[in-house]
Amino acid sequence: MGLEYTPYTPFKRYKLEIAYDGSDYCGWQIQPHSPSVQEELQETLEKLYKHPIHLIGSSRTDTGVHALGFVATFLTPEQPDIPAENLMKVLNRRLPQSIKIRSLTEVPLAFHARYDALGKAYTYVLNYGPESPFSARYSWKSCHTLDPEKIKAVLPVLTGTHDYSSFVVERSAIDEAVRTIYRIDYQEFGHFGCLTFVGNGFLYKMIRCLMGTIEAAGAGKLSPADVKKILEARQRLAAPETAPPNGLFLMEVFYDPARLEQFRTAALPFTC
Repeated sequence: MGLEYTPYTPFKRYKLEIAYDGSDYCGWQIQPHSPSVQEELQETLEKLYKHPIHLIGSSRTDTGVHALGFVATFLTPEQPDIPAENLMKVLNRRLPQSIKIRSLTEVPLAFHARYDALGKAYTYVLNYGPESPFSARYSWKSCHTLDPEKIKAVLPVLTGTHDYSSFVVERSAIDEAVRTIYRIDYQEFGHFGCLTFVGNGFLYKMIRCLMGTIEAAGAGKLSPADVKKILEARQRLAAPETAPPNGLFLMEVFYDPARLEQFRTAALPFTC
């Protein structure tokens, strides 16, 4: 795979680990007439380099979805040659509070943020307690009383290698709906329940679609056998509605097999 086109001779490739509050953005990818994280960051980089800069992201996130460890790369021109440490400091001064660079390192020119990724981890936050203006921004308060034991009972059904057509929006736009979810961890932090999905890749709105079904199971509307039938139906209309985006966080993108195996959510994502 060759390098992406640049109007200058590529000098270095920088890899950025980005955290962002997705509440006010249409997602990562640039969209016409809507603010995006990619656009905000590219415009900031272009002012520094005085050249067009194109960021390649590890994936896309939906409108309103957050990230703690989104990965993106870009190729730099030879001049100005800004050291990684200095660039990270400048970016974090100039970017809005809703976007911060957590790390910035040089990687080989051939490195690809998306195609070299081994997997990803997402965490979805459910709020079992009282709602507040702050919890509403980063978690989902269901209108039903949810039983954590019923939630945990359906997670093994959804884990493994499956055709997840029942849990994807715009199935006709996807060639292949088979993915592998290595595990779904359930943890509680105070009155919040966190479900962490670790897999080799996820389809468009797949986790939010899965969470709609998991929430219905937690409310006692679906049994593990019902969820299995929904999965095997391979039809989006067989499953409940899609969960809202505000409870979803992209936690990490994995390039190291050991890190993928070891990853666990250590705290509520919005307190990290």
